[in-house]
Amino acid sequence: MPYQADIEIDLSEHIDSNYIISSQHRRTGNPNKSQWIIDFEDEIQCFINTINNNWKDGFEAWGLKIENASLQVVGVNNNGQLKLAKFVDGTNTNVWHGYPADHMTKAQDRPTTSILKDWVDQGFISKAKMNKIRQGQLCYL
Repeated sequence: MPYQADIEIDLSEHIDSNYIISSQHRRTGNPNKSQWIIDFEDEIQCFINTINNNWKDGFEAWGLKIENASLQVVGVNNNGQLKLAKFVDGTNTNVWHGYPADHMTKAQDRPTTSILKDWVDQGFISKAKMNKIRQGQLCYL
């Protein structure tokens, strides 16, 4: 299905949420914001996977793109490559948007401890990396 940016996408076939691909986080968007490097389909799939795994806390959620048991880069910013995704329901209406998250420079981009523990339990990250993410330290995911 060809997706378009800035248009609400009904995901009811997969989850009980809608999603908007924000053009601000794409190559032609705001240069001061993190930019997705994955395509629209992968962004949507990352969000669906995030919700299905219940990696959310209130109106915020965090996701990963995993291929062959390895974390993949989802985006970039001025500091380099980003492997965590953050999704927000900014209007509290179950309409979400997301962006590549920078856990090192933005405390609000750090997943909650319970989500990080789930990632450790599933083998996506080590306990040492969990602690570095929590503290905003450099870690090679």
